[in-house]
Parts: sequence; structure tokens; C-alpha cells
Amino acid sequence: MKNKIPTISITAICLLALIILSSGIQSEKGGKMQQKYYYCEYCGHRFPSVRLLTSAPCVRHPDGPNKGRHKLYEGTEKSEYTCKYCGRKFPSIMLMTAAPCVNHPKGPNKGNHSPAL
Repeated sequence: MKNKIPTISITAICLLALIILSSGIQSEKGGKMQQKYYYCEYCGHRFPSVRLLTSAPCVRHPDGPNKGRHKLYEGTEKSEYTCKYCGRKFPSIMLMTAAPCVNHPKGPNKGNHSPAL
């Protein structure tokens, strides 16, 4: 007689794997688990989930401070970010979006730098 694996335990294993994969833990690096972060394109703040990012008001929203929600930056996490208007490089999105850009579409220094994907 063959041994059968109960379907309940397979279902439980699949559910546990799904929970681990969706928790935001990205990969193991140096023995430690790394958390994946999501960044706002307007202000550069980082959040542990897209849900938290899109539910909070943004102080650097184009419509005015706190007049809109954060926007998900869809590029990858990098060591250096480039402004899509002028090409200047910055070490973080937060520093980039805090400074005015001389080549901004609204006019020189009438808007902040924006990260290129």
C-alpha cells in the first residue's frame, strides 16, 4: 500500500509559502532577510508596502502639499538616481525631489527634479 500525503498538509504548506512570498521579504543576503521597500516618486519617502504608500498624503504632491497621495516610483532601487529633466545624479530619490530643477517643464526652478526610470 502506498503512503499518501494528506491534502491538508500540502494546502497548509502552499498557504505558508504564499504568506512568506507576499510579506515583502525579498532575499537572503549575508544570512539576513532583506525587506523590499517602495518609494514615492514625488517625495522619495520609503514604505514597506504599496498599500501604505498610496494611502498617505504627500507633502511634495504636484497639486500642493498634502493635496494628493504618494505616487509609486516604478523604477528599481539603485545606488544613484538621475533626473529625467536635466540628467543630474543624486544618491537618493528623497534628495533629488527636494531640489528645484533648472530644466523643469514648468520653467527654470519652478518644479523639483524627478527620477528617471
